[in-house]
Amino acid sequence: MGFRVSYLASKASPEVLAESLNLTIGNPENEMPVDDWWIAKIKNSDWTLLWSESEDFGQNSVGRVAELSKRYETYICDLNETVMWSSAEFWKDGRQIWKVTHAGDGDDIFDLSETGATPQGFSELKQMHIAAQQNDGEDVDHIFEIPLDLAALDFGFRHEHHLEQSDVEAFLTIARPQRKSLFSRVFGR
Repeated sequence: MGFRVSYLASKASPEVLAESLNLTIGNPENEMPVDDWWIAKIKNSDWTLLWSESEDFGQNSVGRVAELSKRYETYICDLNETVMWSSAEFWKDGRQIWKVTHAGDGDDIFDLSETGATPQGFSELKQMHIAAQQNDGEDVDHIFEIPLDLAALDFGFRHEHHLEQSDVEAFLTIARPQRKSLFSRVFGR
């Protein structure tokens, strides 16, 4: 089946990140939560990760991320492995600095869109994955990796990594945001 998630990385503390996104921090966990929302500060990189089990959470939070990025550099990484779609974007000073997206469900396995000033290391990373794609053909989607690897160059985490308790200050669960009912969305209540 594959991952269908969104995760954010920010220089903000777990408390500030959660508050900025209107989320409530729950209980600490001894292990990295599975199939649940969580937040943790990575010890060796000083980045805070927020894991969302909703693949559109990052895009639905762009306004709040823009505001947060006025004080703290922040990444949004979204992915859906069922259709091989991935995206990573970097925010700073209230604006999106760069965004790289791959849509692997179309006709072009080499699909990659780039906006903004991509960081140092992007060209080499892109060339490496394109060469791997050319060698392996269409059986594997190496281009899917580019956006996620690019963001990981800075904060050192990808969606399939497993963090140990010793890697973070603490794993804290996040209360899932409440979705408004259709009635509430239509009538604003």
